[in-house]
Amino acid sequence: MYISTSTIAACLPLAPIVSAFYPLEQEWFSSSRARAEPRDLPSNEQDAQYGTVTLPLRRAPIRRENRYNISPANNPKKKNSVALVQDGSDNSYMVPVKFGTSEKEYYLLLDSAASNTWVMGQDCKSDACGSHNTYGPTDSKSLKASNTPFSVAYGTGTVRGDIATDTLHISSFSPTFSFGLATNVSHDFNNYPMDGIMGVGRGDKEAVTTDATGIMSILKAQGFIKQNLYGLHMSRSKDGLNDGEVNFGDVNTDRFDGEINYSPAKDNEIGYWAIDIEGAGVGGQKLNMKGKSVIIDSGTSWILIPPADANALHRLIPGSSSAGENFRIPCDTKEALQLIFNGITYNIPAADWIGPDMGSGNCRSNVLGRSTFGEDKWLVGDTFMKNVYTVFDYEKDRVGFGVKGMKEAGTQSVSSATATRSTSDDSTVTTSTYTGAISAGLGVLPTSAATSRKGTGTGTETRTAMASQAPAASGSTSASNVPASGAGQICAQSVALPGVFIGMVVLFSFV
Repeated sequence: MYISTSTIAACLPLAPIVSAFYPLEQEWFSSSRARAEPRDLPSNEQDAQYGTVTLPLRRAPIRRENRYNISPANNPKKKNSVALVQDGSDNSYMVPVKFGTSEKEYYLLLDSAASNTWVMGQDCKSDACGSHNTYGPTDSKSLKASNTPFSVAYGTGTVRGDIATDTLHISSFSPTFSFGLATNVSHDFNNYPMDGIMGVGRGDKEAVTTDATGIMSILKAQGFIKQNLYGLHMSRSKDGLNDGEVNFGDVNTDRFDGEINYSPAKDNEIGYWAIDIEGAGVGGQKLNMKGKSVIIDSGTSWILIPPADANALHRLIPGSSSAGENFRIPCDTKEALQLIFNGITYNIPAADWIGPDMGSGNCRSNVLGRSTFGEDKWLVGDTFMKNVYTVFDYEKDRVGFGVKGMKEAGTQSVSSATATRSTSDDSTVTTSTYTGAISAGLGVLPTSAATSRKGTGTGTETRTAMASQAPAASGSTSASNVPASGAGQICAQSVALPGVFIGMVVLFSFV
């Protein structure tokens, strides 16, 4: 989400007060990132024996390059699609694009919780711009800059600059497009590999407004796509397939088994892709989620849920403990995390929701207790999304999930996670509540990170999804006590995780 000033309303659709963008910063972002160091320039006064030399002084834009590790993706076979690259740790997913006459490639984070698009500009003097690709007049002869300002505030950073217009080259499309050219970005973006953000959010009435500047509306209005929708397949780094992709205007049926299970998007003043969630649980034990909804956010690395819900959920995991918004769980936990949408239970294998090893047999949970949008809304990011094929449909105002299966997994040896249609009514849903006090609040993004660690329901419709190294659920599923305190214990094993993105650009620090 972001803050959009009234002066740019004509150029960029008004966005949420804050954009839901919470990526995870990885260890190599800070440890192995190459940086350009200052060089000594010749003085205008030379040794006496050489006399005095006068040099002309000319101002020239600084040309920079992206200094982060980017894991490339294979070119998609399906028409009107673009490869979805990532950071190698499943925390930031980006699309490669070009602008105007420039041959330089830029990596824009694909953010389904924001509608505006921007890229770091040549005139940006912020420290973060020094390690990213920047774009400006010397890159493209067709760039048209303006003095119209834009401003965006994310959960993990801020961006300011001016509106610019140029041709955007993405997939087989080259639409004329207005976007933000950033001249100032907060230090938070030092932690992420993206050169900017591509907003593919729902936007303010984007589905019916022809003059909106969201990229999907532009592609539809300029005749590049027939349907105003896109499908999203996120690859899992450890699978080694490098096959992430975005399908514009169509659904890639080769990426999932069965049918897409759609849920209607809920009306909200911000314009997020929000849908109802019917239940959640671990290893078959479920929480009643009546009245709750989730925001599906490709720009967020993890799953952020209100503290009370986070405590109740982790209490279902034997041996878990909490420290404020963070949780640690036994690394040998094998149970799948389950989310229920429109009657289908989707399993997230332990390999995806159990994070880095914190020592003493404990790992960090990729589910955080943080109220990003109140006590009834969850922010669900890549931890879940890489297990499904997701469709965002502007015309029918809905979000759909397809279960990845044998077609998507190919010949790779993997374990399976299942999605099951539940026919249970409310009376059969186990309700778990937590009444203890908890300490919550915004985290601070860590500075160094540990490396990532390697439905039951009833009914007859069962789908199987493929997930690398996903252990089958087993063992006791009895709830364990989650202490409301214990920050000191976690603090002694503090883990820094630069690089985790939370659709709202929120950096985390786990202490």
